[in-house]
Parts: sequence; structure tokens; C-alpha cells
Amino acid sequence: MLLLSGVAVLVAAGEPSSVRAQTASATQAMGNTPPDDLRSDEPLLDRFNRRITIPGTQVGAVSFQAQAVADLGFNDNVFALQTGVKSDFFVDYGARFDADYHYDGFRANLSLNGQERSYLSLSNEDFWQGGTRLQLSDQLGRDLGVFLNGGVQRLSVPRSDPNTINGFKPATYLLYDAEAGTSIGNGAHNLVTLTTGYSQTIYDQSFGAQGLIITNDRNRQEIFGDVRFDHTFFGNQKFFVELRPDGRSFGRDIDASGFRRASNGVRSDTGIQLDLDSAFLVSLSTGYQTQSYADPRFGQIDEPDVTAEILWSPTQLTQLDLKYVHEYYEDIFFDSPGYVHDMTSVTLSHELRRDILLKLGASYDDRQLERSVRHYDILTTEARADYEIARGITIGIDYVNQHLTSNTTRTFDDNIVMLSFKKQF
Repeated sequence: MLLLSGVAVLVAAGEPSSVRAQTASATQAMGNTPPDDLRSDEPLLDRFNRRITIPGTQVGAVSFQAQAVADLGFNDNVFALQTGVKSDFFVDYGARFDADYHYDGFRANLSLNGQERSYLSLSNEDFWQGGTRLQLSDQLGRDLGVFLNGGVQRLSVPRSDPNTINGFKPATYLLYDAEAGTSIGNGAHNLVTLTTGYSQTIYDQSFGAQGLIITNDRNRQEIFGDVRFDHTFFGNQKFFVELRPDGRSFGRDIDASGFRRASNGVRSDTGIQLDLDSAFLVSLSTGYQTQSYADPRFGQIDEPDVTAEILWSPTQLTQLDLKYVHEYYEDIFFDSPGYVHDMTSVTLSHELRRDILLKLGASYDDRQLERSVRHYDILTTEARADYEIARGITIGIDYVNQHLTSNTTRTFDDNIVMLSFKKQF
């Protein structure tokens, strides 16, 4: 009801007749940003980020861009527990650097990023994340292109994630990944993309209530392939078919719980995108997932997958995004290889004065663990506002509530408020 009421209010605040009559000079006077480059069916968040992004520093054929970020936040349940709840303030600070080289059909992009989180009182919860990524592509001909991407990241699993990583510190791990492929055809008509890839995760040591937690059996290697065909009828009317086989292995053949988690599988999907009168963008896809595990207790998991999304733009300033996903997702659980989930989300976005973006969102995730009786229900709500106070300087305020219930003792409520600052150079 809150989101529906919000739609009515925001649509009334930006009627199509008045919005579509805006000129570039009139809208420029209302904010700090240059005139709009409107793109059909573009999400408001993407348009806002594109608008506030300042051009990089150009040196010959190379463009450099950097940005610094800082957050001040408060979490009322750092450990994501039902009892023994502890709250604390925290500070995030970090930076990102991008270098882009473009010459004829060849393009190279290098990105570096790092971020530190420090708690005011619970210093044992401090962690940092970072990574680097290189993306190379070359258009060898009108209908032939090749690409090579790879990177290294250090990531963290938050305690609010309903899995069995229960160390005193957030679970951190390294992720290595690389993929190479070729594209044949033209994105305006028919395009075939062939990709092969490899990824590996390596977990850091973690300590729990009973001492050292064995984490090397969570280390995962995956080799995958991907074949995708895209056909564009006209405009944003599109169709695709995709096939993705994979092979996965883990750090130990038999993990600490006595299970063999190695597997082979394949996922196939077919989908369509329809643009209805430039007001509704409808995306539908369906397919099937099969994953065969080495452990007979896991056996073979066969599950259909469905994704349905409707992006409604009643005006150029307001969008309502409705999305539903049903799929099998592999995750780390002692007696289960993963879960099947049904996730429904709704997001309402509105652009105010061209330099302010408002967002209300809610999602409900229904997770049933495979080969287990465990079940999780996760309800998440969010309210956010972003404001470009000057060219290249943005502030944002965000509130997130997560409510998790289950048929086990794993239940909690979590509230996070965060004030964010971003400066582009």
C-alpha cells in the first residue's frame, strides 16, 4: 500500500504532459547537471549515475577517472542474532580508479578499488575489500569481435547472510576469475556470443565459538562455457536463447561434514523483451537447471527457472520496477548444496529537480534448502535518497531493514542507516 500510494503521489507530481514538454534549457536551470540525454526504457538509477558522472582526464587515447567514497553508518544488530544483539557505528572509506584506452576497434579498461570498514566499538568486526579488473576487447571486423576479461577481488560475507559461516569475524575470501570469448554478428540484428571462463574462491581462516573453523573445504573452482544467441526485432523488442554448462570442484574431496560437493551441471534459458508504447518494458525468461553432485545424498537437482520483470514509466521522472525470480542457487550449508528460492521485489524511483533521486524498495525472498527441512523467509525494505550537491560531489542517505524468520533458531531483525559521500575527480 505504501508503494502504491507513492506511485499516485509521484505521478501527480510529474504529469506526462508537463514533463514531456520540458526543454533542455528549462531543465538545466533546475539542477547542477547538463541537459538530459534521454534513452528509451533506461532505469532512472542508470540515468542518474550517467548524468552525474564527470568526464575523465584525457591523455592521448587514455582516459583516467578516480573517485573517493566515505560512509557513516549505524547497525543495530551487527551480529545478526535473535538474542545478544549488539549495535555499533561504523565508517567506510575507499577509492576507485579507472583507466580506459580506446583506439579504433580495440579497447582496454583497468579498474582498481579498495574499501575499509571500521567499527567504533566492535573493532574485531573490521574488514576490508578490494580488487582489480582488466577488460580487453577488439572489433576485428564488422561482425566479429573478441574479448578477454579477468580480475582478482577480496570480498566479505556479511553475518546477515543466512548461511553457516559463523566465525567471530566476517568471512572473507579471494575471488579469481577470467573469461574469454568471441561475438559474431551485430547487436542490432543477430548476435552470437561464445564464452569460456574459470573462477576460484579461496577463503581466509575463520574462528568460531569452538575454535578454528575449517574453511579450505569451501574453496571452489568452476569451469564454465556459455553460448548465447540474441535477436533484435526492432527497437527494444528482443529475443534470446542461452546455454551454460559448468563443472565445479572444492578444496577437499570430502568436506568437514562428510559430503562430496563436486558437481557438473547445465542451465538453459529462453527469453523475450517487449517495449509496450514506451511506457512498459516487459522482460520474461524461463529455462531449466540440472546439477549432478558426486555425493549420492545430494544426487541430481532438477529445477525450472523463471524471471519476470516489468518496468513501468508513467512519466519521464517516475518508474516502478516489479520483478520475480525462481531459481536454484548453490550456497554453503553443512547438509545442503544450496536452495531454491522465490524472490519478489518492487522498487519505486522518482527524480526530483533532476539532481535528486528518491527510491523506495521492498523484497521478499522465500528460500527452501535442498535435501533439508530448513526454510528461510527474508523480508527487506529500503528507502534511499541521492543528491548531487555540486558537479562531481554526491551525498546519499539510506535506510535498510531486514527481517529473517525460519523454521530453526536462525531468526533476526537488522536495521542499518547510512550517510554516504562520493567525490569524483
